[in-house]
Amino acid sequence: MAERASVAPTYGTNVRTNASQRWATQQILRMLWLVAPRLAERFVEKAFFSPKSSPPSAEEQRWLDRGEPFGLRVHDKRIRGWRWGTGPGVLLVHGWNGRGIQFHRFITPLIDAGYTAIAFDGPAHGASEGRSTSYFEFTDTVRALLGPDQALDIRAVIAHSFGAAAVVNGLAHQELALKSVLLAPALRLEDLLLHAFDRHGIPPMIYENLIADYENRFGYSLRHDGPHLRLKDLRSPVLVIHDLDDPIIPHRDSRTVSGEFGHVTLHTTHGLGHKRILTDPDVVEATMAHILESEPGTADSIISKSRRPTAIAS
Repeated sequence: MAERASVAPTYGTNVRTNASQRWATQQILRMLWLVAPRLAERFVEKAFFSPKSSPPSAEEQRWLDRGEPFGLRVHDKRIRGWRWGTGPGVLLVHGWNGRGIQFHRFITPLIDAGYTAIAFDGPAHGASEGRSTSYFEFTDTVRALLGPDQALDIRAVIAHSFGAAAVVNGLAHQELALKSVLLAPALRLEDLLLHAFDRHGIPPMIYENLIADYENRFGYSLRHDGPHLRLKDLRSPVLVIHDLDDPIIPHRDSRTVSGEFGHVTLHTTHGLGHKRILTDPDVVEATMAHILESEPGTADSIISKSRRPTAIAS
């Protein structure tokens, strides 16, 4: 479920070398599948479903120290979260290899607008437990946080990349009418995942069996619960913000999928790539404007505190 395979063989830039290594990987895994199928699955699971999170920066750590920590258990894993401010909650959902505190630039604007900013480290990410995770487990984590048991009073969601995919699926299954902002969302998640498997030479019978195991374990279907399909089921306006030059998730995916639904608005940025979209002032401002749009008297006051968006284009 990774934006990029975090392990798996490392390939050079030479096309012939890439092809030969891909072929070698296929042959080795095919043989391994015949004699030890579970071992072959574990190799692929480690390569594609085991995230690597970087430690928080000094600025991020300062925000973590100021936050109110909380926790919850999702399946067999303890999930760590933090909140800042008072009032209704806005859930911040990070992407693969990310951490919740990557949204620290959103915290002050949310507090100023009267919200509680709520961030968490997903399963197998950051301070939370686990060695591997999946789209389905991430979805269940989002659903647990949105559910009444946590009493977080969440009114909106801001999500990035792989996390945005889980948010679409989670909101659709929970049938909640919450505003959402999806930053560089992995809307065609199945296509991205299968392309990554193929690019690294993983034989289809291995990854198909592994995905089937995940589907049986969590009760979802990658084919039927893909975010590009579940987007139609969201009950509130959706803002998609995606950079034209994103090297991880193609902007065309957001453009194509967003054009299919009247409740989805696409804003295109330039020069931010995949991760800087999380820290750009214009993106933060456009996000807040979307969240506050239906609240008279608040949106204008927030927008007036900084320059109006210049990097955002419809």
